[in-house]
Amino acid sequence: MPILGTGTEIVECVRIAKMIEAHAEQFLERVYTANEIAYCIGAANATQHFAKRWAAKEATMKAMRCRNQGVRWTEIEIDVCPGEGPTIVLAGSAAQWAEQVGIEKLHVSLGACRTHATAYVLATDELE
Repeated sequence: MPILGTGTEIVECVRIAKMIEAHAEQFLERVYTANEIAYCIGAANATQHFAKRWAAKEATMKAMRCRNQGVRWTEIEIDVCPGEGPTIVLAGSAAQWAEQVGIEKLHVSLGACRTHATAYVLATDELE
């Protein structure tokens, strides 16, 4: 499994909470997909879940090296499959960029505590 890129990010949960408080739906809809918003709002410790997804999206952009390629936040979705853990689903220009540079799989690890959320992403050129 050749690694094409790595990305990591840490964010203060209070930073994300302040962004949500200050900008409400405008912020949520610019950064998160409808599925992510529904999942986070329905979960205990919603702020930590939003922060983990923020960190994962940042780490994904770093791993894919797509910062200046027109990729939007909402084109990177962090999905949670019960029993399987988190996965990254790409859409639009994010999916096109991944295909263009040969990224077939994004592996993600998320973590959070009361104050911080972290994410680590590996971009590989093999499906498994």
